[in-house]
Amino acid sequence: MNAGNESISGYRRSLPERFSVVADGIVVNVDAELLFWEQEISTNGFPGLEHGFHQLRPTLKFSYDAYLAWRGQVLIELESVLKCSYDRQIDPRKRLDWFYAEQVVQVVWLRLGVAVAAWNPCK
Repeated sequence: MNAGNESISGYRRSLPERFSVVADGIVVNVDAELLFWEQEISTNGFPGLEHGFHQLRPTLKFSYDAYLAWRGQVLIELESVLKCSYDRQIDPRKRLDWFYAEQVVQVVWLRLGVAVAAWNPCK
């Protein structure tokens, strides 16, 4: 995402249809989702980022785990909790800068049907 130039609602509208809701319940096949992202990233890249799948995999996995752990909570209210959890759980050698990691979390949660209109990745 380009800092300051695009609102989250505009960002969401710009995401391809294949990023639409895949989970309405609690069960998420994370392995299938990671396979989706591996194929998607190798074909089209990740929205707004130039990282490859292997660089993004730990953050993608974290994003799904966080969704399952905090499902139903407001994403914007979880930002500091998510950042602390991310810093604790992800090996520093595999960790993205939080600015990029939060974008991954946001796109994954959008894919899972979470409204993130209040999330502000362009602080």
